[in-house]
Amino acid sequence: MYRIALPILGFENFENVKIEKIDDFFSFLVFDEKTKIMVVNINVLDKVSFDFTIDQNTLDKLKIKSKDDFSTYFTVVSQNPIEFSIVNLISPIFINEKEKIVGQYIITEKVEPFFASIDKCSTL
Repeated sequence: MYRIALPILGFENFENVKIEKIDDFFSFLVFDEKTKIMVVNINVLDKVSFDFTIDQNTLDKLKIKSKDDFSTYFTVVSQNPIEFSIVNLISPIFINEKEKIVGQYIITEKVEPFFASIDKCSTL
């Protein structure tokens, strides 16, 4: 179980979340037996370049001191086929495995696009 240190949009009433890994690319954030969301690891999104700064308050709340302290994921709205699933590129979810802390961050820099299908941002 992971503690939610920064609210996840739409799931603000939850304090904890379980992570179910599907494979090296996709996982589910499980809030309760009926509520879960799919996320994709940033390493899969090789057709999109990311350049944003994380503010100090966020780093402190998630106990992040270096790049090795966390993984970055993005929420996915699943479609069939999976290549047409939509990825939210403006609000990453950071997972600090060592401290078992999760939080969502809203990127304040200009990011294009805000949303993209998996086939447009990955060579999966």
